[in-house]
Amino acid sequence: MNVQVIMQDGRPAFAVMPFAQYEQLLKKAEMTENQADKLTFPQEVIDYKYDNNCSFIKAWRVYLKKTQKEVAASLGITQGAYSQIENAESNQKSTLEKVSKALGLEIGQLTLVD
Repeated sequence: MNVQVIMQDGRPAFAVMPFAQYEQLLKKAEMTENQADKLTFPQEVIDYKYDNNCSFIKAWRVYLKKTQKEVAASLGITQGAYSQIENAESNQKSTLEKVSKALGLEIGQLTLVD
């Protein structure tokens, strides 16, 4: 991507790029927004997440009545490693993709911003 960053007071303030790249970014953002519009969350998942101050990953796992050990086995990792994923402040996209697949969900259902 060919981007020029314009600084203001020593901090990035603007990004200038070719218009074609800008249009591509808009198209990708629109596609992502449309996908997000189609995501659903059972009220039980939302309630569990906020009542227990936990991640969406954990809330979905509990809702789907799966144990950490079961999900870990489907991922080919230990229960302890899965617990770290479930309790992490953030996870890599590749990890979220694997977990969403193991739970039968869309990645966006695990990453909704609080």
